[in-house]
Amino acid sequence: MKIAAIAFTKNGGKIVKMLVREFGARGYIISKHHTDGLEDFDNLSGLVKDIFKKYNALIFVGACGIAVRAVAPYIKDKSKDPAVVVVDEKGNFAIPVLSGHIGGANDLAKKIAALTNGTAVITTATDINDKFSVDTFAVKNNLHIGDTKLIKEISSRVLEGQKIGLYTDYELKNIPDCFTDTAEVGICISDEDKKPFRITLNLKPKNVVLGIGCKKNCENVEESILAFLKVNSVSVNSLFAVATVDIKKDEQGIVDFCEKYDLPLLTFSAELLKEVDGKFTSSEFVKKTVGVDNVCERAVCAAGAVLTERKTALNGTALALGKLETEIDFLKGN
Repeated sequence: MKIAAIAFTKNGGKIVKMLVREFGARGYIISKHHTDGLEDFDNLSGLVKDIFKKYNALIFVGACGIAVRAVAPYIKDKSKDPAVVVVDEKGNFAIPVLSGHIGGANDLAKKIAALTNGTAVITTATDINDKFSVDTFAVKNNLHIGDTKLIKEISSRVLEGQKIGLYTDYELKNIPDCFTDTAEVGICISDEDKKPFRITLNLKPKNVVLGIGCKKNCENVEESILAFLKVNSVSVNSLFAVATVDIKKDEQGIVDFCEKYDLPLLTFSAELLKEVDGKFTSSEFVKKTVGVDNVCERAVCAAGAVLTERKTALNGTALALGKLETEIDFLKGN
């Protein structure tokens, strides 16, 4: 998790330094309280505008009101907004104010409170009532949430003590007792967008690795990838990561695709790819160019996936797919 921590006072700076040390956060402090090891800023609005989309979490050490006003103009979607946590300058309280479940603000607040010997102020209803939280479950099991607007529908039924439906194409562990096979509202855990209930929240496991090799400065990378996925009936929302050889780590088309769809780019050296066991589609041209006879298939396996779709050449790209072993456990992370 990429974290930015922001302080407005000298005491707040001490908390931020602790967060930098313990969480690897990037620390900022208002310039009039310049502190070695932290970056100065003069204008909070300008700083937040610059970093809001660059970090998974923002921690403000100061007053809640300051944090709320600072982030308000940039809040867009609960599935994409970063976690926002406010901590007082003495570390007594850590308060998640945005993206408590999907963004991980609740868990982050608990970790901060443990670090400062403070209290995490959790206000989300499912947490304080110790009820099943579908968005927390999805995040901890790396599931893509289809329509985030339906989270409220699911949660309200659970809080009212009603049963919700459960359909799955996967083996599940530790299923709580709030589920039933038939219901008006339910969740569907599947690679496909099935609708087994009148109101269905689709949860899609992100367990597919896309392997890619391409020509230098290759154009239309996104278009080629999406066409390849469509032919193989794989949703972009099922992707766990993109994998390639390390000399392609700055290839603009690949980088742009990963940034647009918020996917990690996994890169491996040619030497490591050569050591991957298996039978792969060999190319002498690729071997002469990058030092290994195949990039896309080998990269999939280097990422720990089982190869499911072998190399397809498309508009200057070479693409392959693999699937990771998938464990879905309702107690994961507890």
